[in-house]
Amino acid sequence: MIKNQKGFTLIELIIVIVIIGILAAVAIPRYIDMTAKAQTAAINGTTGGLKAAAAIAYADYVVNGTATSGLNPTVVLSYMSDTGGAVVNGATGFEATISGTTYTWIFTNPSQVSTHTP
Repeated sequence: MIKNQKGFTLIELIIVIVIIGILAAVAIPRYIDMTAKAQTAAINGTTGGLKAAAAIAYADYVVNGTATSGLNPTVVLSYMSDTGGAVVNGATGFEATISGTTYTWIFTNPSQVSTHTP
């Protein structure tokens, strides 16, 4: 006769493993979907920030009587408190690397920023 039997039975362990497998099967696709949505949100946020900064820089130049021909990507970035990783790319654009992919935006004087291109 066995006294004070301790531990789990094989069936209990198998049930726990099956439950963990079901949870993983549900959670992993949701995680992948959320990372894609987060990347899209980061891209859209950077695009919106660049467009807003370009518009504010243009308005500031017009209000102060400064020639808008002096606007360039460097000036636009100076109007952003957080660039979202965007940096000046040449004389006419910006670029940012988001989740390993480099995106570019084109600045068209005096106040327009294109949508991103991967």
